[in-house]
Amino acid sequence: MADMSLAELQRIQRKKQKRAGRAKEEKTELKMTSLMDIFVNVLIYLIMSYSTSPIDVAQTDERKLPTSTAKLPIKPTTTIGITTKAILVNRKKVCDVRDGTVDAQLKKDQQPSSYLILPLLERLKDAANKRKKLAKFNSAIKFKGIVTIVADSRMPFRLLSEIMYTAGQASFGKFKFAIVKGKEKN
Repeated sequence: MADMSLAELQRIQRKKQKRAGRAKEEKTELKMTSLMDIFVNVLIYLIMSYSTSPIDVAQTDERKLPTSTAKLPIKPTTTIGITTKAILVNRKKVCDVRDGTVDAQLKKDQQPSSYLILPLLERLKDAANKRKKLAKFNSAIKFKGIVTIVADSRMPFRLLSEIMYTAGQASFGKFKFAIVKGKEKN
């Protein structure tokens, strides 16, 4: 009986060691996987947010920026991009532009004479709310109601007026315009 209990004791001890070994392997694998997930997420965030300038604008046939000799520094703000084909907020399309106008169906009361562009208003309100929430949690960030307009130099003044009016209705009352730096005249 002593031999049986000793053999049984050894068998039980081997089982415990196998279980402990498996548990260590599983824990190690889980920790490594979680760590890799964290690093991948951080890497993706950094790649997505990296830019040499707070506003990265590519000039295309749809958008030619005006030139200026202004020397004000660029600061990160909410951006409204306007091309000959679309209006964008923070690089995401809001609505189409055709022949320098927005479809009347997208304006307040579906009136062509209205200055309020409803999809733009909603997107800008969302952007303002996000900035205000960030300002609550980070004292370095303050919501100042500034929006940067990146517009085609051939855009009709009426469309610019509608966009600025709509931005004002969404708590953005200060405007900056993106330009291409030109040479100073002597």
